Amino acid sequence: MASRGRSLPTYRSSILAFLTVAAAGLALAQAPATDTVADIEERTRPFGQLCLKGQDCGGEIAPAAAVDNAAARSGEEVYAAHCHICHATGLNDAPKFADAEAWAPRLAQGAEELLRITKEGLNTMPPMGTCMSCTDAELSSAINYMTSPPES
Repeated sequence: MASRGRSLPTYRSSILAFLTVAAAGLALAQAPATDTVADIEERTRPFGQLCLKGQDCGGEIAPAAAVDNAAARSGEEVYAAHCHICHATGLNDAPKFADAEAWAPRLAQGAEELLRITKEGLNTMPPMGTCMSCTDAELSSAINYMTSPPES
């Protein structure tokens, strides 16, 4: 049987091209036609103002809120929120929670060195073990929690 005219793939391509042009036309038709320079400036204006020390910026500047370090998180809380993802299973060769054999060479380096490594990151462990808001005391507490044998 001889084919008449175009083949099926050619029709599909033509239909797809038509639909693409139609969709683009609809998108353009829905764009607001009254965009003036003022409209664009209003949508793109900065939402804040930079005020340098010593300049009059038209008002009193509120002081930054003080951070309350009295509510420090426990080692267990930091571990549960940030460390357990890798250290519970040994993901990417992370020493497992309370695995004395795995932690022994690391503990031999001393607490200060473990804290330094934790803060800087090592291999696939990101800096601060992903806890960017943790204090040194909280990180040390998490290290102590992970390296201690579980209490019975």
